Formats: sequence, C-alpha cells, structure tokens
Amino acid sequence: MFKYTILYSILYSSHNCFFSVQSPLNDQFYSILHSGGHSNYPPFHLSVMNNPAVRRGSELQQYILQAAKDVFLEVGFERASMDRIAAHAGTTKRTLYAHFVRKEDLFLAVFDLVLNLQLEYLRTPADYDPDPEQSLLLFCARFLEIVLSTRPLRLFRLAIAETERFAQGTAQLHEVMFERVQIQLAQFLLLHFNLTAATSHEAAQQLLARLLYPRFTRALFGLTETGATRASELGISPLIEVADIRASFQAVLAAVR
Repeated sequence: MFKYTILYSILYSSHNCFFSVQSPLNDQFYSILHSGGHSNYPPFHLSVMNNPAVRRGSELQQYILQAAKDVFLEVGFERASMDRIAAHAGTTKRTLYAHFVRKEDLFLAVFDLVLNLQLEYLRTPADYDPDPEQSLLLFCARFLEIVLSTRPLRLFRLAIAETERFAQGTAQLHEVMFERVQIQLAQFLLLHFNLTAATSHEAAQQLLARLLYPRFTRALFGLTETGATRASELGISPLIEVADIRASFQAVLAAVR
C-alpha cells in the first residue's frame, strides 16, 4: 500500500497538470487509491474530468456552442463578447478563436445547433401515436410547446433583431421551424387523409396558421406567459390540450374537402 500512497501523493500534488490531458485513470483505480484510508489527504474526485480544460476536438466545440447559446440568448449578439463567451465556457479566448475565427461564425453555428435540437425534440407527425389523427394532433401540440417556450422565443426575437446582419441564419430559422413543419404536415395529410397534393398543401398551411395565430404572435411580443424555459424541458407527451387543435384540424379538413 506504500506504493499507492506515493502514487496518490504524486497525483494529488500535480492533478491540474495530470488532468490537462485525457487520462486513463478510472473509477476502479480511484477506489484502489482510497482503499488504504489515507485521511491526511483531501478528497480527490474524478469530477475534474468534467472540466472544460480537458475537453478536446468536437466535444470541446459542442461545449463552446452550448455556452455561446446561453450567452447569445441572454444578452444578444452585440453584448456577447468573445471574452464573455470564453468565461462562460470555462476556456480561453484563444481556444475560442481556434474553433471559430469570428464571432459571426460562432453565432451562425449556434443557430445550426439550436435548429437541430428543435427538430430532435419535435420529431415527425408519424412518431406520436398509431392512430394518424391522434398522432397529428400530438405533433401539432408539441410544435406549439416548442415555439412557445422561453428559449426558442428568445431565439426568434434575436433572429428578428439581427436579420440585416444575419439574413442567412434568419432565413434558415424560418425554413426549419415553419416551412419544414408545413411540408411535414402536408405529406402526412396526403398519406393518411385522402387528400390531393394541392389540398394537402392548403390544409397544412391553414392548420399552421390556426395554430400560430394568435398564440405565437402574442407570445413573441411578450403578451402572454411562456411555458417551459427551453424545449429540452418538455416531457415525452405534449401538455397542451389537443381539443382546440382537433377543432381547428376538423375545420380545416371540412374547408378543403
């Protein structure tokens, strides 16, 4: 056990250096070090492996993007300095610039990240229930939960504020969150509700309009309280009552048939 005492001492005295690289040290080895009961050493936890300083490559880049997302949504593009983002990510500005040459590049990368997350949470109209109508209604409810959540609403406001500077990002946000959803609805209606391609497109457009107005516009302007803070806090099943959505859906079907 003496050799473990010496090794523990070396590791503890130099753990900042030791954990600056991806260490093969694991929980089993850690338990061996502690099994001797050397109480004169302070606790030594492997949680230091969660330190951003030890992240590498794509893992570090994703961590930076998550931190940048928080900062951009909190203070906007202008006030989000690279120093502030680096501090929030627990890394250096030099590391930040190694992954993103300009703040504008980082901003657009955050847009991509957020949009991919929203699509992951939303899924498709066929994913919610074996019954096509119920599945469609639950898809619409989940869509509303996402666009009415605090963080997505901040993203929409940020995109509107930065439209002139980032027209590409704003257009991509609209395409993913609205145009693509309309296409998914139209395809699902065509497949399951005996509509033509033209009437499916029209029905999807009308249904989306009924879902969003006035719910979304009122939330966008801060006239109503939002639901979840972020889309990732949503449960497995949507909490929005589907009765109103069902009524809208049936009215749309009656109008286009």
